[in-house]
Amino acid sequence: MESERARVDTVSADILIWQTGYRLALAVVLGVITVALRVVGSLPLSAVADSALGPDRADWLMAIAAVLYTALVLLIRATVRRTRTADRTLSTLMMAADLTVVFWLVFLVAAPDAYFFGLFLAFVSLQITHVYFGRAPALLMLVATAVAYLLLNDVAERHGATISWGRIWVTLTIFGAGAILVTRVQSNLQERLDTLVSMFQKAEGGDFSDSYDVAADRRPDSITSVGRAYNRMRTQLAEIVLTDPLSGCYNRRGFEQLVRRELARAARAHTDVALLAIDLDHFKQVNDTHGHLVGDRVIAEVGELLRASARTDDVVARTGGEEFMILAPNTSLDGAQHLALRIVDAFRRRIFVEPSPRVSLTVSIGVVADGVPNEGIAEDLRARADEALYAAKRSGRNRVVMWSSGLDALKLKHAEGKPAAPGS
Repeated sequence: MESERARVDTVSADILIWQTGYRLALAVVLGVITVALRVVGSLPLSAVADSALGPDRADWLMAIAAVLYTALVLLIRATVRRTRTADRTLSTLMMAADLTVVFWLVFLVAAPDAYFFGLFLAFVSLQITHVYFGRAPALLMLVATAVAYLLLNDVAERHGATISWGRIWVTLTIFGAGAILVTRVQSNLQERLDTLVSMFQKAEGGDFSDSYDVAADRRPDSITSVGRAYNRMRTQLAEIVLTDPLSGCYNRRGFEQLVRRELARAARAHTDVALLAIDLDHFKQVNDTHGHLVGDRVIAEVGELLRASARTDDVVARTGGEEFMILAPNTSLDGAQHLALRIVDAFRRRIFVEPSPRVSLTVSIGVVADGVPNEGIAEDLRARADEALYAAKRSGRNRVVMWSSGLDALKLKHAEGKPAAPGS
């Protein structure tokens, strides 16, 4: 959650930086135009502003407001550039400054019956706020706009203007209803965009488990089209990212992802899982004797054989050059042993790369099965399966060894004599 908040703050910082450039340009242009029009007398003060402030004070306050607004924009931009983040406080402060400037200009130059122009200007700022900063700041700005509009009319009435409060409330109701409607539509668009962003972020990490719910879009639009496109390429992307192209089995990334998912499921259901560590015996000799092209063909056929020997729910992966693993969900120790023996027997009977050069291979398999208290057992299962595989290699290969607590001592004993690695 904290990382997501940090990501949002970083995005907000980028948005504020480029928006401040437009704000500064707009402030300068409006300031120059306002001063020029005031000098030539083409921009008289409103009767309410003239009564409340007087021409001289109004001009000074107009200049001070422009300077303060510019200074605030520059300060926020400098802060954001230094920290590279922008939390909701900075975003809200910037929106509040925009709103203040809008209604201050309306107060100075517009008659009370034209104060609704402030709502129109605020509506534009409101939509920009929602698009770039989300629903919460937009709703806050909506409330602030309504309060500013009512306050402006109250000040006008206090200085002698005739105010029709019935018309004011009708105008404000129409503005509020329209703003809420547009905000809801934009919120729906933003939520669906966020869903797509989340799926692409998961896909970047190799997780293609989520698909876009096209049926939930009652009014399909361009976002729906993007969702459909993602769904169409999701399977292809998963195959490219998670599958070993040579053996056709899962690669290490895909295997680890599926292991986490299956262990989480087993922890919830309180079921056992089994892990088989498989190593091709003397595979280096195949490459040395027949060449790497034949070795690649053998690996491809091995992957096919393992997938055919495994059950539907089992996860088969190539985790190294000649190393494979099979995760067998909802499998006891007896079931895992039966699966491992079936695989060993299948290799004994199989001739690879027929009709020539007819390669025979055997495998050594280490097996562990256990209950799953939580997902953290993954490394422990893998370590125990490797210990059992080590014992199978040291005891002659071409066999299955079930893990037991004494295997670790056996491993340490042989380590003193510096035995060959399991893959040799």
